Amino acid sequence: MYEKEKKEIIYWAKKLNEKGFVTARSGNISLKVDKGILITSHDSYLGELKKEDILLVDEEGRILEGKGEVTSEKGLHLEIQNRFKEIRVILHAHPPYTVAFFHYFDNLDIFSFEAKFYLGDIKVVLQETPTVTQIEPVLKELENSNIVVLKDHGVVSAGGDFKSAFSLIELLEEQTKVNLVLKATVPRSQSTVNSPQSIVHSEKKYELLSKEHIERLVELVNNDEQAQSLGKKYDLTCTLAVKNQDTGKTVCFYYDKGRIIKVDNNENAEFVIIGRENILKKVFNREINPFVASTQGKVKTKGDFSKMSKWYPVLVRTFQLWEKAPVI
Repeated sequence: MYEKEKKEIIYWAKKLNEKGFVTARSGNISLKVDKGILITSHDSYLGELKKEDILLVDEEGRILEGKGEVTSEKGLHLEIQNRFKEIRVILHAHPPYTVAFFHYFDNLDIFSFEAKFYLGDIKVVLQETPTVTQIEPVLKELENSNIVVLKDHGVVSAGGDFKSAFSLIELLEEQTKVNLVLKATVPRSQSTVNSPQSIVHSEKKYELLSKEHIERLVELVNNDEQAQSLGKKYDLTCTLAVKNQDTGKTVCFYYDKGRIIKVDNNENAEFVIIGRENILKKVFNREINPFVASTQGKVKTKGDFSKMSKWYPVLVRTFQLWEKAPVI
């Protein structure tokens, strides 16, 4: 049963080992299937994984097919797979540069545009045991990002398929290497240049996409000197809509060279962002990076978003301004 899926697990297990993201008997993998969860067995060697090392279990971890003992990280995999219905793949790996970096440092600077789009702000969950016993903090962070660092214990990366989950580990390892090189070679005075203009947070909170919330967003964008300057420079002229998937409400913003000149409920905007209410609240409150929400599939998008690349500096400023209109 599930011969194709087991071959896929073996392929990506070998890739993790070849990249050095897992060594010896470290790391574990799970894949959601229609009759349960395929998961690697305890003490298996991912670089030399065999079909018999992959067990089929139910949502409570009871073995349905195969022999042996389920990975010691069974609880972590089951909790994630059961909590997040959209997640099919979980990779728990130990990329060495990532482990080393977060042993000494708490914050990772993201330098490449691609990494910013896919990684966002990397969060670290403290661990005090060899296996993950405090699972709830991991689940909480996975609500906002599909990859989480476990301090001194590696990473958990999740997604709808193996490629998306694997690529997050690969990108994170690349960025930690860059950070370590720069920390060793670049004077600290040069590492803080070009920091974004700070935002003063508002104490008032708004109902998501309410009339008052929309008016505040328009006011913030149209009265911000930096946003208006960037909007003219990069000619931000388009229609951008946000749709609440739970209520069906859509709000469309009409931009003319960075200035919002009109707002209505047009669902046929040039660009549309569609999300569940709880996710949209996190996006507007900047708990989830808006770009990451799109690339990690936490929101759906319509339109040719590659066109938005030219407007990146304007949108970054716009998303910063959202923080001054937090939602409840």
